[in-house]
Amino acid sequence: MTHESAEPEVSVVSDSASSIPEELRSQYGISLVPIWVQIGDESLKEGIDLTVGDFYRRLDGPHMPSTSAPPPSDFVEVYRRLAQKFKDIISIHIASAASATFSVASLAARSVPEANITVYDSGSVSMGVGFLVLEAARCALRGLKKDEILARLDSLKSRIFAFAAIPTLKYLRKSGRVSRGKAALASLLSIKPVLEIKDGMISVVDQVRTFPRALARLLELAHGVAGKRPAVVAVIHANAPEAAKAFAERVKKHLNVKELIVGEAGPTLAVHGGPGLIGIVLYTL
Repeated sequence: MTHESAEPEVSVVSDSASSIPEELRSQYGISLVPIWVQIGDESLKEGIDLTVGDFYRRLDGPHMPSTSAPPPSDFVEVYRRLAQKFKDIISIHIASAASATFSVASLAARSVPEANITVYDSGSVSMGVGFLVLEAARCALRGLKKDEILARLDSLKSRIFAFAAIPTLKYLRKSGRVSRGKAALASLLSIKPVLEIKDGMISVVDQVRTFPRALARLLELAHGVAGKRPAVVAVIHANAPEAAKAFAERVKKHLNVKELIVGEAGPTLAVHGGPGLIGIVLYTL
C-alpha cells in the first residue's frame, strides 16, 4: 500500500490548454507552461500577459486571436528548475494532432540532459488533458514511481471522452476549422453542432436546431459512455459560468458523479468554439 510521500520523486508539468482550475494546480504542485495567444502583432502568454476577461473582450476585435505553442525556452526554464529537486519529470500536453505543443516540449526535453523527462501525448484537449495531469500528480504525491504513473496514464487515457456544444459556427469558420459555406448554411438553418474530441480530432456527432437541445444531447452522449457506473466529470465553458453551473446540476442528476469540476475552457478551445461553448469531459471508475 502506498502512502503520502513527503518528497515525491516525480514532478508533473502541463500547458495551460489543460483547463485545470488554479486551486487544483496549486494543491497538487503542478507546473504550467502557458500557451501563447497571438492578437495582431502581439504575442501574449495565456494567464500571464492576457487574462481570460481580456481575451473575450478582444475576441471580436479587429484582429482575430489565434493560439500557438510556447517556445522551447519556456519549457527548458521549467524543466531545469524542476530537475534541481526531482528525479523524474512527466510533462503531459494537449494532443499532438491538435497543437505543436507536444513536439516543442519534446524538443525542449532533449536539450535538458540533466533532467529525466518523459513527454506524454494526452490525445485530448482541455480537461481531457487535465484529468491525466491530476492523476499523475496525485500518484506522484502518493509516492508512485514514474513507470507506475505512466502505466496509470495509459489505462486512463483510453477511458476519457470529451463532447462539446457550441452556440454558433462563427468562430469555427473564422479559425478555419469549418468552411465559410458550411458555416453560413448552418447559421441560416440555426443548426447547433454537437462535437466529440477524440485523439485531438474534432468530429460532429450530431446537429440539432436549438442550443438547449444540444445540451440535452451532451447529457445523452455522456450517459451513453458512463451508464450507471461511477464517473469523474468536468463541465467546461467559454465565458459562460452560470450556464455551466446550471448544466453541472443537470449532470449530477443524470450521472453517478463521484467527482465534478466546473471550469473555464480558456483561449485554446474558445478561439474555435467562441463564447457560450459548453463541454463535458468524463471517465468512469
